[in-house]
Formats: sequence, C-alpha cells, structure tokens
Amino acid sequence: MEEKKENIFKKILKNIFSITDADYSHKLVRICGIRIRILKSNNKKRIKINYRKYKDITNLPPAQGFLREYQLALLVILKEFDRICTSNNLRYWLSGGTLLGAQRHKGFIPWDDDVDVDMMRDDYEKFPSIFNARTTNPDLYCELWRDENAPATCLLKIQHRKIKQAFIDIFPHDFYYTRAIGKEKKRLNKKVRNIRKMLSISPIRIKKTDELIAKIKHLTLNVINEKIEVDERLKPSIHWGLDFPHRWKNWIYDYNQIFPLKKIEFEGYMFNCPADTDFMLRNIYGKYMKMPKSICPHHTDENRFTEEEKAEIKKLISGGING
Repeated sequence: MEEKKENIFKKILKNIFSITDADYSHKLVRICGIRIRILKSNNKKRIKINYRKYKDITNLPPAQGFLREYQLALLVILKEFDRICTSNNLRYWLSGGTLLGAQRHKGFIPWDDDVDVDMMRDDYEKFPSIFNARTTNPDLYCELWRDENAPATCLLKIQHRKIKQAFIDIFPHDFYYTRAIGKEKKRLNKKVRNIRKMLSISPIRIKKTDELIAKIKHLTLNVINEKIEVDERLKPSIHWGLDFPHRWKNWIYDYNQIFPLKKIEFEGYMFNCPADTDFMLRNIYGKYMKMPKSICPHHTDENRFTEEEKAEIKKLISGGING
C-alpha cells in the first residue's frame, strides 16, 4: 500500500513539477512561497556499523568504504584552503559538524560527509579571488553559490571541477558595532534573526547575485549596525551573516568566544578553531558528547557519483595526502 501511494505521489510530482526519477526524492519545491522537502532519498546507504554499541562516543571507528574515501577527498580540499588562508593572513575557523568532529573524534564524524568553515566578512570577500589565483590544484575553484530554491540564500563554496559533489562551505560572520551584553544581546539576536527571516520570505525576487549581496551588506551596515562604523579594537560582538538561514536559536557571540583563534587536530592535521570551542558547539548542538538520534550521511549518495568521479576522488586523495 505504501509503495502504491509513493508511486502515485511520484507521478504527481513528475507531472506538476517536472521532477525526474533521478531527483524527485530530494527536490525542493515552493508551494505558496513555502519550502517543502517532498521526500527523503531512498538511495542513500544507511550506516552499516552499529555505532550505538559503543559506550564512549569518542572511541567510534572511522567511516568505511566510499564514504571514507569521500571524506579524505574533502580533507585534501580543506588542507588547500588552510594553506592559502595561512599564507595570505586570512582568518577562518572550523565550524558546524567539522568542528564537532575535530572536538569529539579528532577528525570527521564517522557518518558525516561535508566540511564547514567560517570567516569574518572582510576576509570572506577577499577569499575567492585570492584562492582562485593561488591554488596549486587547477581543478579547485571558489565561487559564490546561490540556492535556486531559496533565492535569498548564498554562500561561498570551494568546488572541484571534476567531482560535482565535492565542496567546502564557507559561511560569513559580521561584527556588531559594540559589545552587546545581557538584554541588549537578546534584542540583537532577535533583530538579526528577524531580518534574516524577512529576507527569506520577501516577495521581491532579487535575480542578480551581486544585488543580493548589496542588499545583505546594506541591512548589516545600516539596519543592524545603525550606520555606526565598526572598530575591532573594541572587541565587539559577532553575529552570523544574513546570507544563510541557520537554524540555531542564538546567532550572537562574544568577541572572545571566537578570538584569538586556536588550533585543533582534525584527521592528523592542525586547523583553526574558535577560542571557546565548547561554547560554540553547545550553542549549536546542545549536549554534543551524546550519541545523536539520527545517523545518516547528509549529502553523499554513492549511487549519484559516476565512475569517472570516483576515479577522480582516488586521484585527489593520492596527490593531496600521500603526495
């Protein structure tokens, strides 16, 4: 019965939204302005290892098979990102699941399949041209990516020309004009989140990406910072950029929770991390040392990689880690 219902639903999607068999399971559509994830992918390979039998989450074994190869390919890209940032005095830090993996596993979360890093706005804006001019891998490039299903969402991505699904996400942060504390911090958090929400549901479609960036910059400088110039020497508060609709409740950090940056081990290499990694992770994940309820890769589906891409993954690993 369930299979019959799914087939009927699938036909409706194909007829109304022109969704093919290849992508119907993960396609996002907008109905009356609301983003709806139609169905979850049936192709993703569930984790075969029974991680829940381990009492200590820090002792979990690493991923296996294709997922592990994919992780190591992303590690090569991360190393190149770090090299260019370090040699050009660009500040960045590991974030999201990548920071969680470093803190908890000293590497990738065994079932994770992406890399997230953060940068302050000034370095974020400089980075694409610097990376594209100075990377030693001609297959890597950085550009601003825009979500076709959420036009007000964009971020930098380092991508691989021959492996479409191999990328690193780079998220921007902005300085507030002063240090917000107590009730002022709560008001600022509400203000930033509301502006982002309004930007997401705005009926005005900004077609050109540079116009969207200009809009974000205008809102940050004139509405959030009230046209007051930022002086980093005052160690002002920091907030997530308006470019992406993060789900966390708190978007505001104290300056000393991020700076000065420290180092953390990740897959045998040292990368930048926030000054207060524990706070950053608790802010996003809560009790992050507990086993999560869901264990499944977020993006990677081996079936969606061509044999040529799989060969390129092996080539990238060989040249970037063993070379």
